Amino acid sequence: MTILLKKNEIAKLMKNHDKSITFNKPKKTPKSSPVWEYFSIVVVDNVEQEMARCTKCEQLLTYRQKDGTTSLAKHQRSCQDPVTTTTSSSTDQTKVTEYYSLSKPIDIPKKIKEQVKMACTEFTALDSRAFEIVAGDGFRKMAQSIFDAGRHFNMSSNVNVKQLIPSPITVNANFLVT
Repeated sequence: MTILLKKNEIAKLMKNHDKSITFNKPKKTPKSSPVWEYFSIVVVDNVEQEMARCTKCEQLLTYRQKDGTTSLAKHQRSCQDPVTTTTSSSTDQTKVTEYYSLSKPIDIPKKIKEQVKMACTEFTALDSRAFEIVAGDGFRKMAQSIFDAGRHFNMSSNVNVKQLIPSPITVNANFLVT
């Protein structure tokens, strides 16, 4: 019988440096997600738990193989190592974005804002989604990437958005974890 512990029980074992808890890197396969470089599977008494531990900040995250690594990847992108965020080193490299950030936001014409507002409204109505979806970080990042992609084409280019946005089948096939 395998016993899966709750997150708070595992956290308590970690805090007490219990010898029954270990952290194992999953076997690397060609289909392994690169996110595993930043996480370890939590094992208690030789039983893999449905938890992963971030190697940077040591935060516990729920992880089930059938659900994939999306939540781990999201954490990894936003994770700040407590050691590096609290102390600043003179060896830290300055980022390009610090040199080239816009000092003044661009004034967007009212007509463009109205068109985007109508497109967002139509999107949520046609796809039966809550309007809050357009305020989410994921939607905004996706919209920004489409906007940035548009910069690569001139005004006379006729780009069909169906060529740009991947099908759900393609995305699913690329992110399956076995």
